[in-house]
Amino acid sequence: MTFLEVGRVLGPQGVRGAVRVSAHSGDPSGMLRARRLMLSGAGGGEPGSVREVSVIAAHRARGCAVFSLEGIVSLEAAQSLTGAGVSVRREDLPPLSEDEFYWADAVGCTLVDGEGNALGEVTAVLPGPAHDWLVVRRGGEEAYLPVVAAFLRSVDVPGRRIVASPPEGW
Repeated sequence: MTFLEVGRVLGPQGVRGAVRVSAHSGDPSGMLRARRLMLSGAGGGEPGSVREVSVIAAHRARGCAVFSLEGIVSLEAAQSLTGAGVSVRREDLPPLSEDEFYWADAVGCTLVDGEGNALGEVTAVLPGPAHDWLVVRRGGEEAYLPVVAAFLRSVDVPGRRIVASPPEGW
């Protein structure tokens, strides 16, 4: 069973243990049908710690997903989850349109230009206020490419290849 990180716990919602989750995509509706969440790096655990929790209820509020989780029934318990990465099972996510991809699927893809020349390897995708960024390892350095149609021509997840037209001097 594959889990994909889709957001981060912003903090508690109310005093009964619900948590607000910001979606990496900016739209929390895709994660609302999840029945189980994987929380990473939360609850005072060791860095890299992971825990799976059942979802009791979920709804959208103020641009975030709000989850009531099994075993989290107080403001303090919810507060301890602040900053945790939130992952859901891939099969719980809605199908993507042709021009969309999940961040996790881009990591490890080879970035190539229109002629097929390798430009580097995608090592991460980072959120930004206007658009997301591909982090690309090029030789011994990292470069950042905006995830916008002007620079990304196609994303072939099964082929592990992204065709790009980076800006001049990139």
